Amino acid sequence: MNGESVSEVLVESATQVYQYISDMQYATDPPMGISVSEISSYDISDGFAVLHVDGRMPDANGLMLMVGDRILQESEAGFDRYDETSRTVVVRPGEDVLRFMAESSPKVRLLTDMKFLVSVVGDFYRRYGSLLSLPSTDVVSSAPVYPEGSNPSAQQCDAVRGVLANRTSYVWGAPGTGKTQFVLATCIRAVIEAGGRVAVFAPTNNSVEQVLRGIIKAFGDDSELTGTILRLGVPTRGFYKEHPEMCEDRQAQRRLEACQRTVECLEEVMYERACDILEWEVEDMLREVRSMGDADDKVLLSECRGLCEKVGELEPFFSARPLTRDLMASFRDRDVREVVAELHDAVYRRQRPAADIEEYSSWSDEDLLSGIFEAENEMKSLRAKATSCRLEEARIIASTPHQFVSRFRPRGSDEDGRPELDVDHIFLDEAGYCGLMQAASLFTNGVPVTFLGDHMQLPPVSQLDDEALRSAAERGGRLCYGYLWSLSALYSEQLIGDGPGSLARAFVEGSEPSMMRTQRYDLTDSHRFGENLARVLDRFVYRNGMTGSASGDLSITCIDAVCDHRDGRENAAVAEAVRDFLRREMPDPVDVAILTPYSVQLTLLRRRVGRKYRDCVMTVHGSQGREWDTVVFSVADNGVVSRDVPFRFTSSESLVGMRVINTAVSRAKRRLVMVCDREFWMNRDGELIGGILRESIPE
Repeated sequence: MNGESVSEVLVESATQVYQYISDMQYATDPPMGISVSEISSYDISDGFAVLHVDGRMPDANGLMLMVGDRILQESEAGFDRYDETSRTVVVRPGEDVLRFMAESSPKVRLLTDMKFLVSVVGDFYRRYGSLLSLPSTDVVSSAPVYPEGSNPSAQQCDAVRGVLANRTSYVWGAPGTGKTQFVLATCIRAVIEAGGRVAVFAPTNNSVEQVLRGIIKAFGDDSELTGTILRLGVPTRGFYKEHPEMCEDRQAQRRLEACQRTVECLEEVMYERACDILEWEVEDMLREVRSMGDADDKVLLSECRGLCEKVGELEPFFSARPLTRDLMASFRDRDVREVVAELHDAVYRRQRPAADIEEYSSWSDEDLLSGIFEAENEMKSLRAKATSCRLEEARIIASTPHQFVSRFRPRGSDEDGRPELDVDHIFLDEAGYCGLMQAASLFTNGVPVTFLGDHMQLPPVSQLDDEALRSAAERGGRLCYGYLWSLSALYSEQLIGDGPGSLARAFVEGSEPSMMRTQRYDLTDSHRFGENLARVLDRFVYRNGMTGSASGDLSITCIDAVCDHRDGRENAAVAEAVRDFLRREMPDPVDVAILTPYSVQLTLLRRRVGRKYRDCVMTVHGSQGREWDTVVFSVADNGVVSRDVPFRFTSSESLVGMRVINTAVSRAKRRLVMVCDREFWMNRDGELIGGILRESIPE
């Protein structure tokens, strides 16, 4: 299919989902698609405010600031950085907002609204959707140079060679197989050393920083590579402290743009004053041509010596402004009546707002020139820090796809005020977790695209009910294209090549993506997993001969927590067992994560574990793209429940359950602690959790 046909479907999908959320938003509790983070307090400083978040930190994608009844979009709010430890967010919303916050003490909240994200994606495809296509240019690269001290496997070398030889590629591997620190870092180096530029995307803020840390580690002390990285978006405080030089200074960019607007305004005021001074000359010329009458014969301006000289004297002035520049082209060879009349109308018969700015009425021309001079000097000092200038110098640009669709235009597209993403190769990490609707946008750039990830881990989260989407995909109706929001980036080739119709069948049937032109490379040797966990995951999940670290087994322990009464997903016995483990072991909160598949169990766990470990508790979905020394997995489900509740996220008999469990246990680098009803899960034949427990040591 051509890009225009595909983009029409993507735009329609965005329209359908936006309208559906609008209609249903306040029919549910909590409101569909809206996430609210309350601000318990805030501190106002010179030019910025520090917000103290009451509860868990939100993700930065599509974040908005609500001050009283006023909602500020991401660019208006001036989000600067996050600190997950102290749960603070720094914002720079402008002096008027800061003054209002200081004087009126309004209620302040952070919002994410899926409608906003949907509208941004829909707008992107309206603008640039016709450019959608599989890459049309070859890979730019030099011969690969592998990370110093590495001993690459044959699979890793094959993957590197394949990525550097194919326009579309997918590197599949479980955590610890070398996707980032070996394959991705090597390929980036090869493109950079050939004079190219790359963009590295990942679906969330945390995953962007995780992949950057892996790349930086692989590059080592090579400042020629690390010094060319620009991380777009709002960094966490931890990453900003580690690599401040890589983070964009959005405040500097906003100030640069403000200075540019100041210069433009002051120059326009000076232009209007010059127009007023010259008005009598132009009026005099107009009276002269009117006295010539409306003769049918054409009279060239060059034939009217006096008028030609007068217009010629004003040519530098008129040629300096876009409004009249085109009128001066070959003016001597045009009819004198037309030239003078058009110049007069263009200059004086138009709106002239700059001439009516009362604040500048008392400024002399010297004051205006001084203001322009000061603003231009400030612009010179800001350019080195501003994103627009750093984009021109950066060789490695890292961000979420949301930053691309909301802030950039594709390479080679028409100028429209957005900066161009001028790169030679695009890499998308955690591709299996990245949504298709955003990832497909990367195929408007026309350059090679490489996916990296593990499609046996979590799929994207769309906040829409999959059952409703399946029904609509089969029967049609208001959400007939809504399923596109629940598919992963790995379906991009199928979308562009075969069209959305084939994806509807794939979504309903749960089939894997079709990759005809995308070359796939599998990595099966993981240093993350011990031999014990690797054996289990290969048997239940990967089934491709995956092996674990030869250095030994991962520490797997099981805390038996028998719960004799449950009404739903909450499991008090498991929550208490987790609390007791934390009190006994006292791990550093930085090194531990407590994961659970269900949000109600998450709420219970946060109440039980206390303030010290509250932020360590998250759903498995929230852990995607991250890792910890110790992972405590609160299973929650067991055989005792007052009503029939399917084990949606804990039974490997369903594809989604298997992916949730696989994602949870693969977050552990050194120790995995399973907290569950041991006997119940051990007796369930063919279950992944049971297989893991057979490799565990009872505590």
